[in-house]
Amino acid sequence: MNTSFADLILNISVTGQLIRLELGTLVSKTDTEGNHQFETISTQQIVMPLEGFVRGFSTQEAIIKKLIENGVLTVNEESTSQSEPLVS
Repeated sequence: MNTSFADLILNISVTGQLIRLELGTLVSKTDTEGNHQFETISTQQIVMPLEGFVRGFSTQEAIIKKLIENGVLTVNEESTSQSEPLVS
């Protein structure tokens, strides 16, 4: 089995019965003024059938619930936009 690392999912697209997950990593860059910034770079893509994606989503949901129960994550009740995380 191959192991791959990704910092985040950059995009999810649906093509018929296939789901495409575009994964990426964060790369630290220094601009001309010496300020550090992070840039996301697309590194790989996972393509899977819709049924497998839905099954995987329910597995992820169960893990998130368990992490909240164990205090590893906390729910952000004040989150009102998609750019703010629901958990932290």
